[in-house]
Amino acid sequence: MRGTNARMLRGLLPLLALCVALGARAAEGQHVFWEVAGRHNTVYLLGSVHVLQADDATLPAVANAAYDEAEHIVEELDLFTATAELFSPEAMALQMLPEGSTLPQLLGADLHRRLVGVAQSLGMDADFLARMQPWYVATMIAQVRASRAGFAAESGVDYQIAMRARRDGKPITGLETALDQLAVLASMSPEEQAQFLEATLEETESVDELRRITQAWRNGDLAQLEDLLNQGVAESPEFFQRLVVDRNLDWLPQIEQMLAHPTDDFLVVTGAAHMVGEQGLVELLRGKGFVVERK
Repeated sequence: MRGTNARMLRGLLPLLALCVALGARAAEGQHVFWEVAGRHNTVYLLGSVHVLQADDATLPAVANAAYDEAEHIVEELDLFTATAELFSPEAMALQMLPEGSTLPQLLGADLHRRLVGVAQSLGMDADFLARMQPWYVATMIAQVRASRAGFAAESGVDYQIAMRARRDGKPITGLETALDQLAVLASMSPEEQAQFLEATLEETESVDELRRITQAWRNGDLAQLEDLLNQGVAESPEFFQRLVVDRNLDWLPQIEQMLAHPTDDFLVVTGAAHMVGEQGLVELLRGKGFVVERK
């Protein structure tokens, strides 16, 4: 389970994600971007990273062109409804420990002491965290680390595209809800959550790793990108199944419906981890007989 750490979190919560900047056109002229031919339309697939540095947030030309062509924008979440969902009673029930339970009780003295040390170093209130589920504390730590390194969701590709769609009056929908995403991590057992939090606390080189992911994204190096995003899969295949594969399979019929539209084009934006690999959306669509061309 130790492989189930902050690396695997990147594809899960767009509002809290760790992945970083896009940047310039890939060296060989290709991006983490594909066109899928429907019978009468095109679905564009953009593998995104969710959090960018403000000075490195320019979207690639293919993404801008696809946005212009598409009548519909589809992202993992509808970001304009997700915020309200995150503060709903249902979401709070997933984020908070049951009444009468606390993190010190659940984690044990040693792990809780380490959590307090990391929280204090990041300027976080350990007492405030004491009533939260371990998985949620891990996401908060990851978010603060990313923010301190200069990465912000407001500069991210998903947010940029969503804001442009709102401004232009283009419809934007989500492949799932914020509650769906929260439920993936909340489904872990207390023991798994504690190990997840421990791995997050120990991941001291996350910013350097994010920069490696950025470089692989810029270079269009799908093999390296898959390797970096999917580290820990061998150690926890069950968690990877829930985090990536099951969600891909849930999204696949929705994309097939888009490909059956009689007129309109769609731009689908998901975390890059959902696009790459044998169980990624690109290969799943090819397995269904669709023509998928990388750009």
